[in-house]
Amino acid sequence: MLRLIRRAVPLGILAALAIQTNALAATVNVSMTNFVFTPKLANVQQGSAVLWTNNASSTSHTTTGDTPLSLWDSGSVSPGGTFMFTFTAAGKYTYHCSFHQSLGMVGTVSVPVKANPPSGPQGTQFKIIVASVNAPAGFVYDIQKKDPGGSFQDWMVGLTSRTATFDSTLFAPGTYQFHARLRNTGTGAASLYSAAKSVMVT
Repeated sequence: MLRLIRRAVPLGILAALAIQTNALAATVNVSMTNFVFTPKLANVQQGSAVLWTNNASSTSHTTTGDTPLSLWDSGSVSPGGTFMFTFTAAGKYTYHCSFHQSLGMVGTVSVPVKANPPSGPQGTQFKIIVASVNAPAGFVYDIQKKDPGGSFQDWMVGLTSRTATFDSTLFAPGTYQFHARLRNTGTGAASLYSAAKSVMVT
């Protein structure tokens, strides 16, 4: 079981999002130095955490989710200090160091959609998994679908369940893609859409 260590508390409304990870989740390490996050793009599975460590010799940094969604804010992290946040929902989450954003100290956490099974004949019920938990109060998941040769269109918008079912019974064979985001229903603020996940109807 992962032990979550926080040097600062994320915004109160997101307590349900920053749940303790399960045994299959893994922590992704991001280094804060002068004046860069490494890696700049962190790929994180649903329900896994990012652990930011300030490896600078003498400079404090922050890891702060971009507005308007603003999911987390570490506050000032001194050299040698850490901050951890768990990402439960698919999406791309941009963030910055509040002290050094003007110097280009920015990063992105990318959380993918999952699908099961990855392929199957017409009639297959594909489970599209967009989060490790159902949406907490005040949040929903938006899913877009791309048909073969088409473009992404809204498919399931305002979903509170962590999964949705794509029934391929009436769909032609081909590759279908899905991506998702987390949205605050009160403000309308949302993450960027996640990278696309494909399923194959054979």
